[in-house]
Amino acid sequence: MDDSRVAKCTYGVGTLMVILSSTTTFDWLSNELCSRFKLKLGHFELRYSFTDCSNCLLESDDDLKVMFMVCGLMKDQLIHISVRDKAVVVNHVQTVYTNIIASPFLLEAAPYNDNIAQDEDTCIDSSVAGSIVESNAASSSCLSIDFDSTSSEFGNDYLGKYGSCGGRKYLSTDWEGYITHEGQKFEGGVSEFRDKLAKYAIENGFKMKYLKNEPRRVTAVCAKKELDGCEWHVHAVNSNVNGFFYIKNLNNVHSCTGLIREKRNKAMGSHLVSSIVKDKVRSNPLVRPIELLTDLKENYGLDIPYHVAWYGKESATKDLHGDEELSYAHLPWYVDVLKASNVGSHCVLDCGEDGSRFQRIFICFKASIDGFRWCRPMLFIDGTFVTNKYKGTLLGATAKNGNKEVFPFAFAIVSGETVDNWRWFLQRISEVLVDEGRQLTFISDRHGAIIDAVRTVFPSSPHGFCLYYLKDNLKKKYPHSVGSSFKDHILWIFCKLLYAPTVEEYQERLKKLRDDGGATIIDKFLADLPVQNFANAYFPGKRYGEVSNALSESFNSWIKEVRRLPIYELIDTIRIKMMEMISRRKLASEKWCSVLCPVIEDELKNLASKGRHWRICRASESVFEVHADLSVMVNLDERFCSCYQWQLLGFPCQHAIQVIHHSRLCLYNFVDEYYKADFYRATYATPIFPIPDIEKPPPGDIVLLPPHTRKPPGRPPTKRFKSSSETKRQVKCKRCGACDRHNRRTCKAPI
Repeated sequence: MDDSRVAKCTYGVGTLMVILSSTTTFDWLSNELCSRFKLKLGHFELRYSFTDCSNCLLESDDDLKVMFMVCGLMKDQLIHISVRDKAVVVNHVQTVYTNIIASPFLLEAAPYNDNIAQDEDTCIDSSVAGSIVESNAASSSCLSIDFDSTSSEFGNDYLGKYGSCGGRKYLSTDWEGYITHEGQKFEGGVSEFRDKLAKYAIENGFKMKYLKNEPRRVTAVCAKKELDGCEWHVHAVNSNVNGFFYIKNLNNVHSCTGLIREKRNKAMGSHLVSSIVKDKVRSNPLVRPIELLTDLKENYGLDIPYHVAWYGKESATKDLHGDEELSYAHLPWYVDVLKASNVGSHCVLDCGEDGSRFQRIFICFKASIDGFRWCRPMLFIDGTFVTNKYKGTLLGATAKNGNKEVFPFAFAIVSGETVDNWRWFLQRISEVLVDEGRQLTFISDRHGAIIDAVRTVFPSSPHGFCLYYLKDNLKKKYPHSVGSSFKDHILWIFCKLLYAPTVEEYQERLKKLRDDGGATIIDKFLADLPVQNFANAYFPGKRYGEVSNALSESFNSWIKEVRRLPIYELIDTIRIKMMEMISRRKLASEKWCSVLCPVIEDELKNLASKGRHWRICRASESVFEVHADLSVMVNLDERFCSCYQWQLLGFPCQHAIQVIHHSRLCLYNFVDEYYKADFYRATYATPIFPIPDIEKPPPGDIVLLPPHTRKPPGRPPTKRFKSSSETKRQVKCKRCGACDRHNRRTCKAPI
């Protein structure tokens, strides 16, 4: 017949060849298999497979028709049909004449007969699921009820918490059907075949060994071949035409014993773990090996050692982002494409004297250069460590936009925070801002290399030190024996000293600090701390109320997840994050209806609601006196208030706001342009354009070697060690139970 097909039916160790046609019915096929394999109807299931389609159910005439249609489309002449046993669940037991003898599970009865009428007194409970199996006792004909494990076990519903626990379907269940038939195709080549073969062996509960394991051919047999003579084997070869791997010979039936799926399997190595956790590592590069180990346990039912999870994660990272050494070879191409796609960007790659080994790289996008013109002329600079294979330090310069958000300006990857690297970094920034025309203010910690570089490259720029680092340095001047309450009191006075707006106020608070904190310790602390670098009263420039370097810490936290990537992926991931941030903020700002940025608008409303009851007296056209708790003078023309907050913040204080309202002037005219929505939109007007790597050439003859590094002993750290001032120990009172900086001896709470 023209539409005839040959079906290879396999059951256990037996194989049957059957001719099928479009007129073949499912009942005929089932009866034929029952007669040839000595099976019973309803006690087995059928599944068929093709080259690109495996493990398909065959349960009806409609399934047969679909099978023939697919077979015709794929032009296959051979159909693989697998015959499998299945548990039979009988929902009720027909009436049998019984007399209970020794046990409620052992019933003395007449031979089973479907035609016997049902008797109310001899009826077995219909809620019990089981199959009746005839068995011969020594002295009488008996029936035993064999309950199927897939149904509700006898009595399990009545045992409650003492009954058997329900199972769950693991994500590894599909591995059972990875190897199905001869001619099966693996488009991923030998790597995909090895991966699926190992998973197939793990899920089916047997161990295998390779007779041949080469890039062009793989032959594997059951590990019990020599012991039990198991005939399971598979042989697959590579196709010279398309590079795919095909199964040429397969005996998928085990004749050995003890095929039980175990939680631990030696085949579960780091390469197999890598293929499983790759998606998880892609979404979260900072995922810990212990988290991967727990995930494999809960979702796959597999136990693996910690070191296998660790190496599996490292292998997945390498597969996702490439080899770290070759990553440096792509940098010259990346710099050229970056300059071509984002014209006006400033990018410098330093390859040393011979030009063959990476030294450092500086990147400032055109979008950042254009956007910074609409931000306040301040840069927050800091460095953070890079945690990939070759280590290093990422130097960053960050600004703050009109909505008080982080605006990344420039970054560089260098060997470390040395004087030479900081000078090189700031020199590149000076090249970018050569036409800026504004006085630039820097905020940083007291790192010696930063102080030297700012003084050398930007000698006329004001440089402010971070308040939190100064507080940490002052706190370390006192021994632990003085107590935390005393230290907090000294730090509070020091903050008042820093915020003092006038020289007179500064001297008054300095006297208070020396009296309470000890003149010797305070004088020693302030001896090497120039007053113009921290105190508002002496600061030569304008820093808009910014006294800390928290913005740099925010930038470091923003790029925390990418610092362990190879250098090429690290730089490009930062570019993508900046590109998405600029686009997102630009679209959001287009919907604003306010004159000021939303955060500034809210602050203005809060300040305007505080002093409505104050009395305001006019002295001249632009000079007023405001009678609040204390009277202050406000000069609108000079944007001056004797509380000094307007001058320090660049934003009208509450006294000035009430005067402006009293004069019936527009409040927005007295707010710096940097806080307005138009400036914010101009900040993000220039986008960062994509840099597709579809045309990225292989490293080829252009070889850029990684820097010379020495791997430190021990496990590489992934978190920064925090100072003592950043982590405060909670002291819990054993008398009242409160965590309120007191103990049992000093507790005054009523009990």
